[in-house]
Amino acid sequence: MTAPAAGAAPADRSLADAPARRAAPLPDPRWGVLALAVALLALAASATSLRNGFTYDDRWIIVENGRVHELRALWRYFEESYWPMKNGAGLYRPLVIVAYTLQWLVGGGSPLVFHLVNVALAAACAVAVFWTLGFVVPTRVAWVAAALFAVHPVHVEAVANVVGQAELWAALILLSAVGLYLRDRREGPMRRQTGVAIVALFLVGIFTKEHVIVLPALLLAAEVLLYRDGPVLQRVRRLRLLLWPLVAIAAAFVALRVQVLGAVGGDVPHPSLLHKDMIERALIMLNVIPEYGRLMLAPVRLYADYSPRQLDVFATLHPSHLAGLLLLLSTAALFVLSVRRAPVVAFGVAWFALAVAPVSNVLLATGILLAERTLYLPSVGAMLVVAVGLDALRARLRDTRSPWRPLVPIAVVGALAFGVVRSADRNAFWHDTDSAFELMVEESPLNFKAHYALGGQYFQRNRFREGEEQWRMAIALMPNYHAVYMDLAHRYRQAHLCGAAIPLYQKALSLEPELAIATVSIAACQLELAQWRWARTTARVAIADGMYKRAFRYIIERADSALVANDSLDPTIAPRWLERRRSPR
Repeated sequence: MTAPAAGAAPADRSLADAPARRAAPLPDPRWGVLALAVALLALAASATSLRNGFTYDDRWIIVENGRVHELRALWRYFEESYWPMKNGAGLYRPLVIVAYTLQWLVGGGSPLVFHLVNVALAAACAVAVFWTLGFVVPTRVAWVAAALFAVHPVHVEAVANVVGQAELWAALILLSAVGLYLRDRREGPMRRQTGVAIVALFLVGIFTKEHVIVLPALLLAAEVLLYRDGPVLQRVRRLRLLLWPLVAIAAAFVALRVQVLGAVGGDVPHPSLLHKDMIERALIMLNVIPEYGRLMLAPVRLYADYSPRQLDVFATLHPSHLAGLLLLLSTAALFVLSVRRAPVVAFGVAWFALAVAPVSNVLLATGILLAERTLYLPSVGAMLVVAVGLDALRARLRDTRSPWRPLVPIAVVGALAFGVVRSADRNAFWHDTDSAFELMVEESPLNFKAHYALGGQYFQRNRFREGEEQWRMAIALMPNYHAVYMDLAHRYRQAHLCGAAIPLYQKALSLEPELAIATVSIAACQLELAQWRWARTTARVAIADGMYKRAFRYIIERADSALVANDSLDPTIAPRWLERRRSPR
């Protein structure tokens, strides 16, 4: 990376009188030392994660995923989903699976190798933020933004949890691509070889994590907001030579993703988003927006999951939407006012909005309402806005010779110290799955998903009574989610407690009428309870509804056989049943 120049001219200065290719600014002699300081801050915040093992999703995506344990032909990875089929196959990130495979083979399955890579990537991303922002703001502002980014506690989930590595790769690739573009545009038009490099980075990045798809929009936002060396339409037309290849790659990626997953999203929607249309999802997300602000500016309390009832959500208009609406409108106003007065601030706001768009749940429903790991890339824009604001406050205090002049550097040092301490402490949350699930319940006792996850862990450890208690609590906290009823009913059925299982299956069916497996399970339980007539009736209704005919015909056979054996077969069907039994097969 070439170091940005010291005190580089702000990117919004007019370049109308500039030659076609401006002379490259001299590198900042302090850049290497400052970059090292940023890297060390990132290491200080993340080093304690090296003691962690495989936790939470690591288990299914890496430890129990045989595809990760041997190196195969590269094209094979592009034919498979990110999640294993047994876990409900979802998402599409073939190149990150390749990265996990290489790390598994290098370390013989040791989690240490994965965590070393994560920590190294965290440091590299922090330096990349410093390098990229150095092309649009003075070095001191870029350094403050990068330093705050390096220690931000909201990044812990992405760094301390192995599968958060996808966020780190995506951020590093995207930052490198944007940095290359900003470097060239500071000096004049973009070079052809830079465009080729950006396209190559995008090709790798989008198959690493789908969030990289926002790169074309980020480049367009940078061009429109940061530069004044010609009419907007003329500059956008010039950018189209870069945007068209990026759009073509994005379209090919989406087509391949649909072919593999069967859908554009490819993820199981969060329970709060099931069967919700776009407007309902937008209303739900209004309650999430204040959490975005809190996590960016005051990340004191962190959670592994954000779900009801820890986070209240409403799909219809509700007074609780007011806070999110006001924050959204305030941010939009800041963007509009900054477009001409402080374009770098506008770019920071646009960066956050574009980077968070793939998980905003408005266009497509995702498997989360909010996850701290997904704020890794958006936080670059937020920290840019914070750093510019702190620098403006410092300049104003200096110009007015205020006695509060030391306030800004003290605040920055205090924020960095807090970030290092909070992040280093939070890394321990992801030490192992058992402790993580127990801490989830301890930290957020009203979060239904925390109880759901802990209950599943207890059942896997054969702690059945505790598992039942946790799942009953999850049902109480979110009674309109069918999956918990199904899972608990399956456990009862495995324990031959069909009397307790059937009401749960029926409740799941009332919530999800198309849930055929619940109907099959009800009929199977009725057979086990010797309720043969009920089993036969359940199966007949299911066949009439077009459900699994083969399975239900088998259930009818079993029920009829049992009724004949007990001389209680319905006389209206006995002759036909006996004739079918005598007929040659």
